[in-house]
Amino acid sequence: MADNNLQAVFAKRAEELREYIFSQPASNFENNPWALADAIETFANEKGHMMIFRAKKLAVAKEALVAQSPAPRTILEFGTFVGKSALAWGAMLRDIHGENVPEDVNVYTFDPNPQMVALTRDLVKLCGLEGLVHVVEGPGSECLNKLVAEGKVTSVDMAFFDHWEKFYLSDLQLIEELKLWREGSLAIADNTDMPGAPDYLAYVRAGGSGVDGAVKYETKSIETKGTRGPVSF
Repeated sequence: MADNNLQAVFAKRAEELREYIFSQPASNFENNPWALADAIETFANEKGHMMIFRAKKLAVAKEALVAQSPAPRTILEFGTFVGKSALAWGAMLRDIHGENVPEDVNVYTFDPNPQMVALTRDLVKLCGLEGLVHVVEGPGSECLNKLVAEGKVTSVDMAFFDHWEKFYLSDLQLIEELKLWREGSLAIADNTDMPGAPDYLAYVRAGGSGVDGAVKYETKSIETKGTRGPVSF
């Protein structure tokens, strides 16, 4: 399927998702981001053509975040799409820190598509994650540079790459250049097998650039069973 046709399908699905969610009683999702994330996955399972980060993968990611010490405070997401994973990251941070989440605990999710940004902002508001999950419109690299310049992001505990695979490596290296990683930070990339991100994989599997003082990576590939077969990330 050509890219423009695929984008048209995604846009149609996003509007259908909006109608599906907001036709239900708001009380189903108030202060309950996990319920909203589950509803998005239910819709995706019924409609198809929704490239979301599904529950089995989220469970693996949550296990890694819960194990972090010190506890994670800043998560970056490159590629918002319909907001399912952004809601989940916010829910995870709230589970880790409790209902009174400190002000310096934040999720920043980046997407250049105004339709997806508007939808996700509405979903964030619906489930009570305002002030914790911030949906930023624009390319991830530009958004991150601006947040750093404004002093809003000074370190990163986890970065999630789920946008155009050709940008995975450059965005990872931008985080390095901005000196945002700490020891124990997590970099999670989806769809590394298909459509694939060979340059990203080669870089992290080699441990990074190899330059003295550079970030050193340890890698682990995980395969989960989906409805269409195994998927790696």
